Amino acid sequence: MLTFFQVCFFVGIGLILISFIFGNLLEIVGFDGLDLDFAIFGLNLFLPLNPTLLMLFSAAFGGTGWILILIFPTMGMLLVFLISTVVGIGAASFVNILVLKPLKKAQNTSTPAKNELVGVQATVSETILAGGFGEIRYVVNGNSYTSPAKATNGEEIKAGKEVAICWIKNHVFYVIGLDERLEETDFTDRKGFTRL
Repeated sequence: MLTFFQVCFFVGIGLILISFIFGNLLEIVGFDGLDLDFAIFGLNLFLPLNPTLLMLFSAAFGGTGWILILIFPTMGMLLVFLISTVVGIGAASFVNILVLKPLKKAQNTSTPAKNELVGVQATVSETILAGGFGEIRYVVNGNSYTSPAKATNGEEIKAGKEVAICWIKNHVFYVIGLDERLEETDFTDRKGFTRL
Protein backbone atom coordinates (compact mmCIF):
# COMPACT_ATOMS: atom_id res chain seq x y z
CA MET A 1 0.00 0.00 0.00
CA LEU A 2 2.97 2.30 0.64
CA THR A 3 3.94 2.03 -3.03
CA PHE A 4 0.41 3.07 -4.06
CA PHE A 5 0.61 6.26 -1.96
CA GLN A 6 4.13 7.01 -3.23
CA VAL A 7 3.00 6.65 -6.85
CA CYS A 8 0.01 8.96 -6.23
CA PHE A 9 2.28 11.54 -4.57
CA PHE A 10 4.97 11.53 -7.27
CA VAL A 11 2.45 11.51 -10.14
CA GLY A 12 0.62 14.46 -8.58
CA ILE A 13 3.81 16.45 -7.90
CA GLY A 14 5.25 15.55 -11.32
CA LEU A 15 2.16 16.72 -13.19
CA ILE A 16 2.03 19.94 -11.14
CA LEU A 17 5.68 20.68 -11.99
CA ILE A 18 5.15 19.91 -15.68
CA SER A 19 2.08 22.14 -15.65
CA PHE A 20 4.05 25.03 -14.12
CA ILE A 21 6.96 24.56 -16.52
CA PHE A 22 4.86 24.36 -19.69
CA GLY A 23 2.02 26.66 -18.65
CA ASN A 24 -1.50 25.32 -18.64
CA LEU A 25 -0.68 21.89 -19.94
CA LEU A 26 -4.22 20.61 -20.40
CA GLU A 27 -5.59 23.83 -21.90
CA ILE A 28 -3.76 22.89 -25.11
CA VAL A 29 -6.62 20.51 -25.82
CA GLY A 30 -9.17 23.03 -24.57
CA PHE A 31 -10.02 21.19 -21.32
CA ASP A 32 -9.91 23.27 -18.17
CA GLY A 33 -12.23 21.00 -16.24
CA LEU A 34 -15.75 20.61 -14.99
CA ASP A 35 -16.89 22.08 -11.70
CA LEU A 36 -19.82 20.07 -10.44
CA ASP A 37 -21.28 21.97 -7.49
CA PHE A 38 -24.06 20.35 -5.48
CA ALA A 39 -25.64 20.64 -2.05
CA ILE A 40 -26.41 17.84 0.42
CA PHE A 41 -28.28 18.66 3.64
CA GLY A 42 -27.47 22.36 3.22
CA LEU A 43 -23.73 21.79 2.69
CA ASN A 44 -22.29 23.07 -0.57
CA LEU A 45 -19.96 20.44 -2.02
CA PHE A 46 -18.07 20.13 -5.25
CA LEU A 47 -16.57 17.32 -7.28
CA PRO A 48 -13.04 18.35 -8.37
CA LEU A 49 -12.90 17.43 -12.04
CA ASN A 50 -10.52 20.27 -12.84
CA PRO A 51 -7.08 18.89 -13.90
CA THR A 52 -5.26 21.24 -11.51
CA LEU A 53 -7.39 20.09 -8.61
CA LEU A 54 -7.00 16.42 -9.55
CA MET A 55 -3.20 16.83 -9.58
CA LEU A 56 -3.32 18.56 -6.20
CA PHE A 57 -5.64 15.89 -4.78
CA SER A 58 -3.30 13.14 -5.98
CA ALA A 59 -0.26 14.79 -4.38
CA ALA A 60 -2.02 15.54 -1.07
CA PHE A 61 -3.67 12.10 -0.93
CA GLY A 62 -0.44 10.24 -1.71
CA GLY A 63 1.71 12.38 0.57
CA THR A 64 -0.66 12.05 3.53
CA GLY A 65 -0.96 8.28 3.11
CA TRP A 66 2.82 7.93 2.80
CA ILE A 67 3.43 9.99 5.97
CA LEU A 68 0.74 8.14 7.96
CA ILE A 69 2.15 4.73 7.03
CA LEU A 70 5.68 5.78 8.02
CA ILE A 71 4.72 7.48 11.30
CA PHE A 72 1.92 5.11 12.39
CA PRO A 73 2.78 1.69 10.90
CA THR A 74 0.16 -0.05 13.05
CA MET A 75 -2.71 2.16 11.85
CA GLY A 76 -5.25 0.26 9.76
CA MET A 77 -5.07 0.76 5.99
CA LEU A 78 -8.74 1.69 5.78
CA LEU A 79 -8.20 4.51 8.27
CA VAL A 80 -5.06 5.68 6.40
CA PHE A 81 -7.05 5.66 3.14
CA LEU A 82 -9.95 7.63 4.68
CA ILE A 83 -7.70 10.25 6.31
CA SER A 84 -5.72 10.64 3.10
CA THR A 85 -8.92 11.07 1.10
CA VAL A 86 -10.22 13.75 3.49
CA VAL A 87 -6.89 15.63 3.38
CA GLY A 88 -6.78 15.42 -0.45
CA ILE A 89 -10.34 16.70 -0.82
CA GLY A 90 -9.65 19.41 1.77
CA ALA A 91 -6.53 20.63 -0.05
CA ALA A 92 -8.33 20.64 -3.42
CA SER A 93 -11.32 22.47 -1.90
CA PHE A 94 -9.07 25.05 -0.24
CA VAL A 95 -7.23 25.85 -3.47
CA ASN A 96 -10.44 25.84 -5.49
CA ILE A 97 -12.31 28.24 -3.20
CA LEU A 98 -9.46 30.61 -2.38
CA VAL A 99 -7.45 30.60 -5.64
CA LEU A 100 -9.05 29.08 -8.75
CA LYS A 101 -12.62 30.42 -8.47
CA PRO A 102 -11.53 34.04 -7.80
CA LEU A 103 -9.00 33.87 -10.65
CA LYS A 104 -11.57 32.44 -13.06
CA LYS A 105 -14.11 35.10 -12.06
CA ALA A 106 -11.55 37.90 -12.54
CA GLN A 107 -10.52 36.53 -15.93
CA ASN A 108 -14.10 36.28 -17.18
CA THR A 109 -15.00 39.83 -16.11
CA SER A 110 -11.94 41.63 -17.47
CA THR A 111 -11.35 39.96 -20.83
CA PRO A 112 -13.43 41.52 -23.61
CA ALA A 113 -15.27 39.34 -26.12
CA LYS A 114 -14.05 39.41 -29.73
CA ASN A 115 -17.24 41.02 -31.00
CA GLU A 116 -16.74 43.87 -28.50
CA LEU A 117 -13.37 44.70 -30.07
CA VAL A 118 -14.60 45.42 -33.60
CA GLY A 119 -14.46 49.17 -34.12
CA VAL A 120 -12.13 49.80 -31.17
CA GLN A 121 -9.36 52.32 -31.83
CA ALA A 122 -5.80 51.01 -31.39
CA THR A 123 -2.23 52.16 -31.85
CA VAL A 124 0.30 50.25 -33.94
CA SER A 125 3.08 49.27 -31.51
CA GLU A 126 5.20 47.36 -34.04
CA THR A 127 5.08 48.32 -37.71
CA ILE A 128 2.66 46.20 -39.71
CA LEU A 129 4.65 45.08 -42.74
CA ALA A 130 3.18 45.14 -46.24
CA GLY A 131 1.44 41.78 -46.67
CA GLY A 132 2.74 40.78 -43.25
CA PHE A 133 2.10 41.17 -39.59
CA GLY A 134 2.75 43.68 -36.84
CA GLU A 135 1.36 44.41 -33.40
CA ILE A 136 -1.31 46.72 -32.05
CA ARG A 137 -2.00 48.02 -28.56
CA TYR A 138 -5.56 48.86 -27.45
CA VAL A 139 -7.35 49.69 -24.22
CA VAL A 140 -10.68 48.17 -23.13
CA ASN A 141 -12.27 48.79 -19.71
CA GLY A 142 -9.06 50.44 -18.52
CA ASN A 143 -6.94 47.37 -19.35
CA SER A 144 -4.23 47.54 -22.03
CA TYR A 145 -3.81 44.64 -24.45
CA THR A 146 -1.51 43.81 -27.36
CA SER A 147 -2.36 41.57 -30.28
CA PRO A 148 -0.91 40.51 -33.63
CA ALA A 149 -2.31 42.58 -36.47
CA LYS A 150 -2.50 42.71 -40.24
CA ALA A 151 -3.67 45.55 -42.51
CA THR A 152 -6.96 44.91 -44.32
CA ASN A 153 -5.52 46.28 -47.56
CA GLY A 154 -2.16 44.53 -47.17
CA GLU A 155 -0.20 47.78 -47.04
CA GLU A 156 2.38 48.82 -44.45
CA ILE A 157 1.24 50.78 -41.39
CA LYS A 158 4.01 52.44 -39.39
CA ALA A 159 4.38 52.15 -35.61
CA GLY A 160 2.58 54.94 -33.78
CA LYS A 161 -0.28 55.26 -36.30
CA GLU A 162 -3.86 55.08 -35.10
CA VAL A 163 -5.96 52.23 -36.49
CA ALA A 164 -9.41 50.73 -36.05
CA ILE A 165 -10.06 47.01 -35.57
CA CYS A 166 -12.21 45.71 -38.45
CA TRP A 167 -12.41 41.98 -37.68
CA ILE A 168 -10.56 39.18 -35.91
CA LYS A 169 -9.71 35.89 -37.58
CA ASN A 170 -7.52 33.13 -36.10
CA HIS A 171 -6.41 35.47 -33.31
CA VAL A 172 -5.11 38.02 -35.84
CA PHE A 173 -6.62 41.50 -35.70
CA TYR A 174 -7.31 43.00 -39.13
CA VAL A 175 -7.04 46.76 -38.95
CA ILE A 176 -7.36 49.83 -41.11
CA GLY A 177 -5.50 53.10 -40.57
CA LEU A 178 -7.77 55.86 -39.26
CA ASP A 179 -6.29 58.45 -41.64
CA GLU A 180 -6.79 56.00 -44.53
CA ARG A 181 -10.36 55.28 -43.44
CA LEU A 182 -11.20 58.99 -43.44
CA GLU A 183 -9.69 59.46 -46.91
CA GLU A 184 -11.65 56.52 -48.35
CA THR A 185 -14.96 57.51 -46.75
CA ASP A 186 -17.18 59.34 -49.18
CA PHE A 187 -20.25 58.90 -46.97
CA THR A 188 -21.93 56.75 -49.62
CA ASP A 189 -22.57 53.13 -48.83
CA ARG A 190 -22.48 50.29 -51.36
CA LYS A 191 -26.10 50.81 -52.43
CA GLY A 192 -25.55 54.48 -53.21
CA PHE A 193 -27.32 55.92 -50.17
CA THR A 194 -25.67 58.73 -48.29
CA ARG A 195 -24.83 57.92 -44.68
CA LEU A 196 -25.28 60.55 -41.99
